[in-house]
Amino acid sequence: MSFLIPDIFVQMILYAVLTFFLCISLFVSSRVIFHWDFSNTSEKQYLLEKQTYLVSVLMKYAFAINIPAFLIFIYSNDKLSAYLTGAMCAAGVLNATVYGKYLIIFKIINLYLSAVWLTVNHFDTRLETMPYTTVKFRMIPMLFATFCMEGTLFIMHFASIDPAVPVSCCNVIFAEDTSVLRMFFSEHAVSLFAAAFILTSAAFLLKRPVLYGAANILYAAAGIAVLIYGVSPYIYELPTHKCPFCILQSGYGYAGYWFYIALFGGTASGISAGVQTCISGKAPKRMITVSMVCNCAYLLLCAWYPASYYLTNGTWL
Repeated sequence: MSFLIPDIFVQMILYAVLTFFLCISLFVSSRVIFHWDFSNTSEKQYLLEKQTYLVSVLMKYAFAINIPAFLIFIYSNDKLSAYLTGAMCAAGVLNATVYGKYLIIFKIINLYLSAVWLTVNHFDTRLETMPYTTVKFRMIPMLFATFCMEGTLFIMHFASIDPAVPVSCCNVIFAEDTSVLRMFFSEHAVSLFAAAFILTSAAFLLKRPVLYGAANILYAAAGIAVLIYGVSPYIYELPTHKCPFCILQSGYGYAGYWFYIALFGGTASGISAGVQTCISGKAPKRMITVSMVCNCAYLLLCAWYPASYYLTNGTWL
């Protein structure tokens, strides 16, 4: 598939800009990790402080852009499905090569890592002594590696797509519950989601922010599973249709965007709050509250479609 297609070309530019910023950050981070000393009043330390401020601003905007860029990526893949025979939505495009599923996994990982880094940076810049500077700069080499892997997978994926070769539609992809993991999630998605919500709620009520952050990792995984296997058939009103991408289309009122924004907003805030508590020993209460509100909103969204279907038809799918 040609990289001159506007949707792909724009994303390539975003990757190039982000990689450039990360290269600068990687260079500065190596100096910060070994030479940072806020109590030092030397000219070298002063220069290092200015460099860290510059890098923090660059990374803040780069990672902030990366979050909506994920939605743009999904939307673009949905549009690109029109170029591939057999594809109905973004699922067909991502399944067109062996790299697609790894690309979406790395994009999700980097999405959460971006949120965590932005949280640490926010709390660091609010304090006069910048006590978390070395912590956030120690994260940059890992971020550099994961973003480079994502960019490489992006190039390999779209370079390998042949528009003349038919691909599987989402009905085929998500109906193939042959793996042990898929069968497990298919059978126990609702139970796992309920357990994850109870665990996050308990950690919230008991005021255990570290446990709350860990519980949100489970909540994110269980939330995706229940959306695919438990909720999406009620959105489509078809028991065999279990696609997490078609719900992003206009025919379903773009409902998927609300699901994913609520899930990411809740789990990313919760995980970031847990990390922040581990680093500073202080729980960001407002962030935890926002996280719990978003998690409850996601739960209500998941309950709304099955409940409305049952009230209308008097039966479950």
